[in-house]
Amino acid sequence: MTRTSVGCGRCSSWGGVPWDELEDAVQQVRVKFLAAGADPARARIRNPAAWLSVVASRVAADWHRERTREAGLRDRLASRWAVRPPPHPQEDRALALAVSDCLAELPLPQRQVLTLRFYVDLTVHDIALVLGVPEGTVKSRLHAAVAVLRDRLGEKEVIRSDGREA
Repeated sequence: MTRTSVGCGRCSSWGGVPWDELEDAVQQVRVKFLAAGADPARARIRNPAAWLSVVASRVAADWHRERTREAGLRDRLASRWAVRPPPHPQEDRALALAVSDCLAELPLPQRQVLTLRFYVDLTVHDIALVLGVPEGTVKSRLHAAVAVLRDRLGEKEVIRSDGREA
């Protein structure tokens, strides 16, 4: 039996990690211990038992934090899907089709920035990186594209001149 396994065997800092996951937690601590010992830039561990205890406590805290995050995500997803959203009214479908038609009529550079901004939800900075253009160009294309889209939707009487649905 090595010193590492003796130290881990004595650790009482597992803080509620279930038995079926304890082996993974012990392995994480061992890997961290070996990595710390192999790093020439790090100072030598003076008290391996204390070091292992602290690292085991941190691994247990990480385990609990991850489970809490997963439980919160599960709860949010369950609450979101528990109630089905009402079906889209016919007006929403008509608006979506009109927007799609108007988007297809836009020049490619304007269609790209509108799609990346409002459908892919990228920031102006990210759009500039994707397209390889300055941020100012993205902003001016967005401004022009929104103006053209608003005018065309107004012409089709889908929205009013103030931008609200007709």
